[in-house]
Amino acid sequence: MKKSFEIEFAFVEKWGRLAKGEYLRIYLYALSNYKKNGTVLSPADISKKLHISLDEVLLAIDYWIAAEVLLEKGDGYAFCGDEEPYKRETKELKTQLRKRPSYTAAEIDAAASVNKNVDYLLRQAEEILGKLLSPSDFELIYSFVDWLGLPVEVVIMLLRFAKSQGKLGKRYLETVAIDWAEKGIDTYESAEEYIKEIEKRLSNEGKIRSILGIYDRALSQTEKKYINLWTAEKEISVELIRGAYDRTVAATGKLAWAYMNKILVSWQEEGIETLKQLEEHEKTHKPQSVSEKGKAGARKGINNYKDTNKPDYTNFAEEILNEMLEG
Repeated sequence: MKKSFEIEFAFVEKWGRLAKGEYLRIYLYALSNYKKNGTVLSPADISKKLHISLDEVLLAIDYWIAAEVLLEKGDGYAFCGDEEPYKRETKELKTQLRKRPSYTAAEIDAAASVNKNVDYLLRQAEEILGKLLSPSDFELIYSFVDWLGLPVEVVIMLLRFAKSQGKLGKRYLETVAIDWAEKGIDTYESAEEYIKEIEKRLSNEGKIRSILGIYDRALSQTEKKYINLWTAEKEISVELIRGAYDRTVAATGKLAWAYMNKILVSWQEEGIETLKQLEEHEKTHKPQSVSEKGKAGARKGINNYKDTNKPDYTNFAEEILNEMLEG
């Protein structure tokens, strides 16, 4: 068993200045365990061992993944440099794909003269982008057809989508084009469907950001996963998400994503789909006062009866909080 492991000076110099202290603590603890035992601790294990909330651990892991210090692996993570062979192969293929070739103006002119679709694309690009294209603009847009193999109509849709998002930088356009090529979005229909999905997700994110009061920062990957889970996979209404947030803050005093998720999942299991159904459900499960509980206990003692089938929903939030604190 190893008694020590190395941390590069460059890592300390960079992340000692940039990363939150709690994020560094979480990363170093997880890395230490990995170097010592060869196992990757789950977020829940880290939360329990370090007595840090699961939400904070998940945000830290997202931070390190975004910083390319960790790798995303299914629902978990892996340490860079220790990924499986297939991960390395995928990474190498994507690196090759990202090496965009260069084209001369003569090559692009020749392609446009032979292929009317290319000429049409370049003229449409000027109209969509609202400017005369520079030689580097022509080179970039032509590469989407020649290098990535995207059809002209798909590239035009990509440009229109980017304009609708107010993001027309070359780096953004290239990143989106590569992403579409990797996802196999190579027909008008598939591009149209994908854009609708993105617009729906962005709309849902905007609504929920407003509910949660998140205006001054981007959402983390974990936060986006929760929102996608609620809105896309489970199709939970925005009004119920608002209700879950209100009850989460009332119970914990803060936004706690895992806590909110448990509440929403429980409501769905109860068949609650609207705020009205929730209110009616809560009316039938009002918390009892101390005197009422005493009377209820006396009645149960007299009748020697215990209703074991009736769910004690009113204590649900408190039970979740206790579980989180104990965990």
